[in-house]
Amino acid sequence: MCRLVAFTASLGLLVAACGSGTAPGSGGVTAVAAVYPLAWLAEQVAPDADVTLLNAGGLEAHDLELTPEQRRAVETSGVVLFVGDIGYQPQVEEAITAADGEVVSLAEVAGPDRLLAPSEVGHADEEQPAGEEEPVGAEHEGEEAVVDPHIWFDPSVMADAAVRTADAFAAAYPDNAQAYRANAEKVRAQLVGLQGELAELLGGECRHAEAIVSHQAYGYLLEPFGVTQHGVTGINPEGGASSGELAELVDEIEAEGFEHVITEPVEGRAGAETVAMESGVELLEVSPLDAVTDEQADADFVDLVRTQAEQFSLALGC
Repeated sequence: MCRLVAFTASLGLLVAACGSGTAPGSGGVTAVAAVYPLAWLAEQVAPDADVTLLNAGGLEAHDLELTPEQRRAVETSGVVLFVGDIGYQPQVEEAITAADGEVVSLAEVAGPDRLLAPSEVGHADEEQPAGEEEPVGAEHEGEEAVVDPHIWFDPSVMADAAVRTADAFAAAYPDNAQAYRANAEKVRAQLVGLQGELAELLGGECRHAEAIVSHQAYGYLLEPFGVTQHGVTGINPEGGASSGELAELVDEIEAEGFEHVITEPVEGRAGAETVAMESGVELLEVSPLDAVTDEQADADFVDLVRTQAEQFSLALGC
């Protein structure tokens, strides 16, 4: 397996060493993506590819359990895109080790400096002792992974991932390399434009610098603009808030004059509804975009990210 990583000294040498005219598994162009944003990326860069989305149909992306067929797809597809070795999807991360094709890790594309810790603010490597560097996605003993997995909300990382994805397809299917790289440049331009739109929506003067959210999944969207998030649940949506914590949220909403609580369809929604009802504020709908509905899947990823930013802009009073 040849892995495309951010720390490779020479990508050109990597592609030269790993590229071939025959893709694993079949004569067609095949790819597997672990979450919707990566499936979108693969489809934009390689429109000729048969892309398998592992959590298709809106299945929960956290701790995704793979079927035998999905494992075979990971092992035999020409290109595999996943979030990274960060403890987000353990079965996917384990299956990647047997992949014969080109592998793109979003966390490795980002690199340590652009990864966020699973908290309102901070980076994954902030607490490392001087002179020591923690591997991307490393876990502390007895604790959850220290990386926020919702990296796709950073358009700059996705823009770089478009280029990396084109290199992966070019290595697996060199006959179409020029087209893949040209498509990636178009996608990159879209995402750079999106970054500018997010700055207009969230980077100006806003009434609030914090958002109350049902699921703390929006650090990459908010943190660049100095906005924090206070979640009913944390990065791991399986965690819930106690009655005391919900009461504290209500007190904060009333003290700060918040007019909205931002909620997802499932994760943390019950707590968000309780908080909104108790404080008399409006619920706004958002999506973390790791899993999407059929209607969302028909939309463009750039449009979907913009929609989430518009909801936050409203909640923040920008």
